[in-house]
Amino acid sequence: MKSLAKSLFGTALLWSCFALPAQQPDPFADLARFTFGQNRQPLAQMEEIIRKSAPAEYPPIEAKLVALLKAPDTTKDAKRYICRYLGIVGSAACVPAVAELLTDADLSHPARLALEPLAAPEAGAALRAALPKVQGKLLAGVIGSIGIRRDAQAVGALATLARQPDEMIAATALAALGEIGTEEAARALESAQVPPALRRALARAKIAAAGHLSAAGKNATAAAIYRPLMGENQPAAIRVAALKGLIGALPAADAVKLIAGMVQGDDEALRAATLSAFISSPDKALKDGVASALATMKPAGQLILLGVLADQPEVAARAGLLKVLDQSSEEKIKVATLNCLAIHGEAADVPKLASLAGGPSGPLAEAAKKALQRLGKPGVDEALVKLIESSNAADRAIALATLANRRVESALPALVRLLNGTDATVAVEAAKGLGIMGKSDQLKDLAKVIASTSQAPLRAAAADAAKAICRRTADKPAAAQPLLAALAEAKDSPGRIALLETLPFTGGEAALGAVTKAIKDASPEIRSAATSALIAWPEAAAGAPLLELAKNAPDAQAIVALRDGCLRLAEMDELSAADRVAILKGVFEVAKRAEEKKRALAVLADVPSAAALDLLVSQAKDAALQTDAIKAGIKLARQIAGVHSRQAVDALQNLKGLAATDDLKKQIDDALKAVQNAGQSPDGFILAWLMAGPFTKEGKDGNALFDEVLPPEQPGGKVEWRPVTAPKSGLVELDKILRGGDNRVAYLKTQIVSDTEQEALLEMGSDDGIKVWLNGKVVHANNAVRPCAPGQDKKKVKLAKGANALLVKITQGGGQWAGCVRLRAADGREIKDVTVGPAAE
Repeated sequence: MKSLAKSLFGTALLWSCFALPAQQPDPFADLARFTFGQNRQPLAQMEEIIRKSAPAEYPPIEAKLVALLKAPDTTKDAKRYICRYLGIVGSAACVPAVAELLTDADLSHPARLALEPLAAPEAGAALRAALPKVQGKLLAGVIGSIGIRRDAQAVGALATLARQPDEMIAATALAALGEIGTEEAARALESAQVPPALRRALARAKIAAAGHLSAAGKNATAAAIYRPLMGENQPAAIRVAALKGLIGALPAADAVKLIAGMVQGDDEALRAATLSAFISSPDKALKDGVASALATMKPAGQLILLGVLADQPEVAARAGLLKVLDQSSEEKIKVATLNCLAIHGEAADVPKLASLAGGPSGPLAEAAKKALQRLGKPGVDEALVKLIESSNAADRAIALATLANRRVESALPALVRLLNGTDATVAVEAAKGLGIMGKSDQLKDLAKVIASTSQAPLRAAAADAAKAICRRTADKPAAAQPLLAALAEAKDSPGRIALLETLPFTGGEAALGAVTKAIKDASPEIRSAATSALIAWPEAAAGAPLLELAKNAPDAQAIVALRDGCLRLAEMDELSAADRVAILKGVFEVAKRAEEKKRALAVLADVPSAAALDLLVSQAKDAALQTDAIKAGIKLARQIAGVHSRQAVDALQNLKGLAATDDLKKQIDDALKAVQNAGQSPDGFILAWLMAGPFTKEGKDGNALFDEVLPPEQPGGKVEWRPVTAPKSGLVELDKILRGGDNRVAYLKTQIVSDTEQEALLEMGSDDGIKVWLNGKVVHANNAVRPCAPGQDKKKVKLAKGANALLVKITQGGGQWAGCVRLRAADGREIKDVTVGPAAE
């Protein structure tokens, strides 16, 4: 009783939408008057009513729409939409009214759209009844709708229409028969006699019918249709479609045979179609079956299928691959199989692959090595570690090399054990593995081997491994400790020499002390190794002992100490400018030849500091160095003028007093003009900066570093600043200056001295993000990822009278890295009464 009341209430509510008060607009009446070009409100109202109605509430809507459809005053445009709505809410009740429109040239199409989705058999009967009543395009449309409905009762009529001389009607009838796809329809298609122009249409219809039959489980009938369509007399597209259909219709075993045969065949189109069908097939059992037949195929077919299986990791191909690997006598087949086994292989295949990898060198061994490196199934790493214990030396060596390349850290204890074992060949491989993936924890064992082994290859491998680990480790002084301990206990010269040669890779005060002590050793070999280590030392602290060595050594050794030691150190940008200048000053004092002094002048020209410029001026007083020193001084003065303008001018004037030729004096005059306003370009771009960085933080990318408070932002933060002068464009190319790198930050700072308090405009560009402080306060922040362009961001600021500190942070995610800042008046014009340049530091 409650459900009946609820139903009656719902119906009454629905009809309340239809029986609106007189003053309310009637959506159905509005719909009846609708014409194209008018307001679409009536359509929107009807669609809203239908959308909010449940299927049980459709009949009254249908009745109202049918009444409108019959009404003589309803516009044709409205009837088009009414047919569309009846396709949603209609039933058998609307069919007679809609069927009358099938013969109307203007309304036949919307009428068909209303009848096509209706489940009522009356809709199909209406379409069939209309066949003899229409011609041309209207007939073709009705035939098409019958095909869409897959109306099996229309097969006889359609078979007759397929014989019509009108090719459009015949082709449409053939297509409809294919869509109906019953056995009767298939027979009608099979018996159809068509002119040449319709042969492709007939073939397409047969393929469609076969597809429906196969989907209905009538695979044998479908296969009988597909096979003739694969003949060479058919168009390529038909043959391909037939082949794909046949693969799906055949029993699994027959489908496998078909695929294997086609892959090995000479018909390129069918071979490509077969591979396409195989790759796109969701039938895993079919794919597994084809893979299992791999060993029975001809070599050419094997090669083709191996290439496909390499990209099909879900296929169970391993067993077939192993058979081919065992049975094939062709190297190229074996290589392709190994490439494929890298995807499909398992832990159990590791010994077999290792055996092949350890065989005679050549493509097969290389392919096996690559397969071992790429194997990704569970247990592979454990199988490789187990293989380290093999009694076969070749297998052990392969396992060690593979573990190293795969960087399997769980293998480190085993590598250390083998490093200390009795088999020198295996120990060498273990050392190589430690060099690739070892950590500082393994340095003690490596150092012990370096110091004690009598095997030169093992000593060299262990030393190389120790150097590689020292390069990677962050705590280099700690890395030096086991090396120094082993050096103190080493008795034989070869071990001591190898350890001394390793110490430059750690650096540090204790290691440098050991090297300088060894320079005084009684053994000439030890002294020579220590000298070489000192010359290769990577830190500024080596400068003083190198200069002392050059001062007291024979001339030839002194030259090497200066050239490869002191001057190499001075060329390192990582060293502070003060350290570089100190080393170069020592070179001038110790060097006896002009060659080393002139190279020192060239290095000084690239050290951005006032002290370097002063040293160049002092060297210009030496007649033998004067021209080189003046040219270097001009270059450096131009470079640092934005930061050290007074020192640059003073130095240039001093150099001019020393210049012996008019050409040099002219170069100095040109430089003096250039440095007068070096801090800012005529267009307002800031050119003179102090730069700090790069700064990085573990686990932080460029975007995350934007909000990290790094030393330049910290009060009293310890930062080393160095001068940088941008070109006239203002672009500071940080990637070039700091030699690239990803996920890092650099800072630029300068000083703006304003004669008055005034408003100004900062125009900024950055790659990537940019944050700007003025007098300690953040005035702009944009955590962007973008290429740099001038004026990307603009911000008005207030300059205080006097000095204003400007700090800029620029983040780097990857790729190019740059920034630029332009200072303008608040209205965008040239700013007056300001001087730009870093404060002297």
